[in-house]
Amino acid sequence: MERQEQKLTWLSNLKAPMAGAFSGCVTRAITQPLDCSKVRLQLQVEPVANVVGAKYSGTIQTLLAIFRDEGVCGLWKGHIPAQLLSVFYGLGQFAAYDQLNTYGRHIKLLNEHSDTRHFICGGIAGAVGNTVSTPFDVIRTRIIAQDHGRGYTSMREGLRLIFVNEGVRGLFRGLGPSVLQVAPLTAIQFWAYNVVIETVLDYTKSDRATPHLILFAGAIGGIVSKTAVYPLDLCKKRLQIQKFQNSRTTYGEHFICKGLCDCLARTISREGYRGLFKGLLPSVIKSGIATALHFFMYEELLSILVRVQI
Repeated sequence: MERQEQKLTWLSNLKAPMAGAFSGCVTRAITQPLDCSKVRLQLQVEPVANVVGAKYSGTIQTLLAIFRDEGVCGLWKGHIPAQLLSVFYGLGQFAAYDQLNTYGRHIKLLNEHSDTRHFICGGIAGAVGNTVSTPFDVIRTRIIAQDHGRGYTSMREGLRLIFVNEGVRGLFRGLGPSVLQVAPLTAIQFWAYNVVIETVLDYTKSDRATPHLILFAGAIGGIVSKTAVYPLDLCKKRLQIQKFQNSRTTYGEHFICKGLCDCLARTISREGYRGLFKGLLPSVIKSGIATALHFFMYEELLSILVRVQI
């Protein structure tokens, strides 16, 4: 009997990460073209405008250019590692958040201040999810960034070559700014989401969030959080393509830097402060849609799994 109860507890603890991973897969599939556009714009050193040497001049133009040059598949370039990124990030993030939030309720100070609890738990959960998924983020960035028909032919080959040529460090390029970014990003995301939900529920005197409210709160959380930490996201992408210049020669000047501070300084010096926000529009659109769908599907799937007697 005791062994069966332990099994039930173990399966029950898997419900949150299962819902998080599945919802991450679906939202990634839907928003991948916007992500591809964002990465191309982030890595472009030249101004995002119709000037000599600039390959991309805006979100719509970038999407059309990718479709013209690489076909429909180009819009979903790097999709397989991106899916694995979503799975591992979703598993790590929601599993950590669910456990931390549960433990936090037993701490008097955090139980009395739910906003603070959501912020802290969200930040730690984001850092955990990001760390375990970074190798897939590196390989999907490089696949999106490489010339058509050059570079890595598959995710497996890419991971192997990065490990052989650059070591473990290569698989975790950009981890520093990534963790610096994702902790406040996830914290703000969960905080904004819960603030919107709780504010509306208090105002309407309701006891349960509707699907429309979940979508709206998720979109607000995604847009606010992504905008707040965007320069770190841009630096992460630029750090992830270091030592990869031979496989991307048709996108203009290759950005070279030695670390986060150097990346920030060189970007500002070469492109101005506006350069830190290249690709912001497709990024916040994608983040708003993805976060809204992610939270909505997570809540719906989790409610279904909770009703399943396992």
